Amino acid sequence: MKLTLKLIEQVMALGESGNFAKAADQLGISQPTLSRNIAALEEELGLTLFDRGRTGALPTVFGQLLIERGQRVLREAGALHDELMAVAGMEVGQLKIVAGPYAVEDPIAEAVARLSNERPGLRIRITQVGPDEVSAAVLTREHELGIGGRESQAPHEHLVIEPLNQRRLFLACRPGHTLLAGRPTLAQVLQFPLVTVLLQGAAAEIAGAGWRAGEMDTERHGFSPAIEVNSFDAARRIVRLTDALFPATATMLAADLAAGHVATLDFDTPVLRANPAIVRLAERTLSPAAVRFLAIVRTIESELPGPPGA
Repeated sequence: MKLTLKLIEQVMALGESGNFAKAADQLGISQPTLSRNIAALEEELGLTLFDRGRTGALPTVFGQLLIERGQRVLREAGALHDELMAVAGMEVGQLKIVAGPYAVEDPIAEAVARLSNERPGLRIRITQVGPDEVSAAVLTREHELGIGGRESQAPHEHLVIEPLNQRRLFLACRPGHTLLAGRPTLAQVLQFPLVTVLLQGAAAEIAGAGWRAGEMDTERHGFSPAIEVNSFDAARRIVRLTDALFPATATMLAADLAAGHVATLDFDTPVLRANPAIVRLAERTLSPAAVRFLAIVRTIESELPGPPGA
């Protein structure tokens, strides 16, 4: 018979009462059951835990050691149970997310804020990587969830890639930019530097075919713009001080537009779209915190306006 928490509890009850009948009654089991369990444990261990006599059951040196250590084991088991329940209730615990630059700002920032307000005891860690590095980071198992551009996530047998709603990108520029004078054409827009992340997929093909500054990066399978950044705080500053253009969602630009730091061009094209996706391991059971985070992301998705022209 293996030494289990239940057996430790029975040994401790017998050691406390010194009587099989009293201990069995305290434990809510029959006296024969308790006697059999203690005897089977002694046989398994090859040790005598209790000396039986007319005065009752007295623990031997082995029984006393088991009782003393057992108290500590049961306390730790109780603490572990409480901690597991706290994690299940999201009162404590940690959620690790890896994301590309666009996803960090939209939708992760809003979703993390809502989750933190709901469960302030959670520790949330966001690691920002390049748009083409999200899947690889999730595969290391260091991060429970990843969010990045769908075009940048290569299919993998161990990954689930779940598309999120498409987001329109607006071209932001400094106030007073020459392109604000009217409705610019694609040819005019392509004459100005672009400040953003590595572009992949359809956006890379179009940008590589016509953007004045920038080049195709065959090693990373994308288009490296004239000013490649992974920090959009840096992109905002660069745009305010140059003629460069910065593609961003309405959420990302809201504060800068309200403050008059940037303006947006009267320009749209189907390629100006962000296509985020959730990346996770197919065989990994998600923590309650991750499940709730994804539910919040989907709520945010439902609050987004429909695509242009819908």
